[in-house]
Amino acid sequence: MTRLGLAKVGSFLRQQSEELTRIWRLARASERPDVFPGLLDDIVAQFFEHLGQLLMSGAAPEKAWSELVGLVRWPPPLAPGELTREWAVLMEVLSAACESVNADPTVELWLTRAVEACEAGTIALGGGRDKGPAGVVVAVVFSSMDLRDKGTERESAS
Repeated sequence: MTRLGLAKVGSFLRQQSEELTRIWRLARASERPDVFPGLLDDIVAQFFEHLGQLLMSGAAPEKAWSELVGLVRWPPPLAPGELTREWAVLMEVLSAACESVNADPTVELWLTRAVEACEAGTIALGGGRDKGPAGVVVAVVFSSMDLRDKGTERESAS
């Protein structure tokens, strides 16, 4: 059975970027329903297409972080652990995509390295340890990211 290489999987990721983003959002919301919106929600919208371009060009996986574009939400009580959870969900989506197109194992290894670089980069954004790529904006979020209205919960508990 033929396995797809970097360029063909890259083309698939670019073509299916909107659908993969939708799948990630559903999976993330299912796994973490109390956190809304996702901390990486804006980045993921462009991430799959960006990875596809990098795969097609033969770039190093670490380049995924240096060229990332978008907004990262940083709620101090949740980050960095929540970021790690969201990147793990993203990796699950990529692994499933690789399996669905019968990607060569080297492709999944490349994608794993790219996601690891991006995860480490986003975590380093906290506390000013790293300013990140020029295209990444960090929004420190002090309000609750919980879907449930705390005031309504208190009223119903009375």
